[in-house]
Amino acid sequence: MSKKGRNLADLIGGFEDEPQEAAPANEPAPQQTTEPPRIVPLSVLVATEDRRRMRQLSLDTGLSLQKLGHEAWNMLLQSRGLEPLSPVTANVPSGRQKRSI
Repeated sequence: MSKKGRNLADLIGGFEDEPQEAAPANEPAPQQTTEPPRIVPLSVLVATEDRRRMRQLSLDTGLSLQKLGHEAWNMLLQSRGLEPLSPVTANVPSGRQKRSI
């Protein structure tokens, strides 16, 4: 038995934009519920020595690599005039104690 891959059309088939009908003027707009953003992983490959330096920075600052990464990505987005990332927390707490300064 061989594995069958999915093609691009299958993956994006449900993402097509459908035109929304405008609500009549005498009806209030429907209330939209604000759900927390769906969290997805983002991986970045770095050299072993760079990983050690990032880990040391994390230890020195008392910030997780997650928080350091968010800070870095937000600085990049800001420099390009884009909106910052939505704040998120880790799916699993790191268990690290906060460092007293």
